[in-house]
Amino acid sequence: SLGLDTGESRTPVVPVVVGEDQAALRMVQRLHEEGVFVNCVLSPATPPGRALIRTSLMATHTPAQLSRALDAIEKVAREVGLIRPVSV
Repeated sequence: SLGLDTGESRTPVVPVVVGEDQAALRMVQRLHEEGVFVNCVLSPATPPGRALIRTSLMATHTPAQLSRALDAIEKVAREVGLIRPVSV
């Protein structure tokens, strides 16, 4: 619902396509600062311009933890330009 490209993942590992390697690295760094652990996948493991972060969900995550992680992902995605401000 945030408008992020998560592909067609139907597994506990959910990718978020970021685009350029530097943007993905920045997003991972900022998410770690926000207390959310994610992995970064860069070229050549992905096609150029398709760098991504990988989130991993577990049955032991609580709804509160997932909500906090999504809030952090939304905040950081806005910072790196993945979510554009809404024009009024």
